[in-house]
Amino acid sequence: MAAKVKYNPDYHDDWAWSLAAMGATNEEIAKAMGVSKRTIIRWSKDHESFGVALAQGKGVSDAKVVRSLYQRATGYEYEEEKRIVEYDKEGNIKPVKVEKIKKHVPPDVGAQCFWLKNRQRDRWQDRPEFIPETTGDEDQVQFYLPDNGRDG
Repeated sequence: MAAKVKYNPDYHDDWAWSLAAMGATNEEIAKAMGVSKRTIIRWSKDHESFGVALAQGKGVSDAKVVRSLYQRATGYEYEEEKRIVEYDKEGNIKPVKVEKIKKHVPPDVGAQCFWLKNRQRDRWQDRPEFIPETTGDEDQVQFYLPDNGRDG
């Protein structure tokens, strides 16, 4: 049986922060440190500096995802490099030309919906269609059919 890993703030706090900042989950952090997920949770409760480091690291990785989602929802531009290799008449390679191309990624409707449903839930959440209450007479069933213009 392996020796129990003891918490060391000088070592574990920075390590937890860096792993969390790269997007690691508690389970992945535990595996890297050679402890259980329960130990990571316990350390974060018992040692304030460890809990803060873990939370701040997760905040960094979450911010990166939020930024990416925002860019995907609103659209963005980026520069792409294309390297062109040419040869002279003797078959020797000429100096490589670098062509920079500006590209545009249009806004994504799915990302916009996700963003709005979470950021402005009261205005954008999916609401079920209103169904009127029954009159209490279980023997009668009412059907609501949309007007499709086919009556006639």
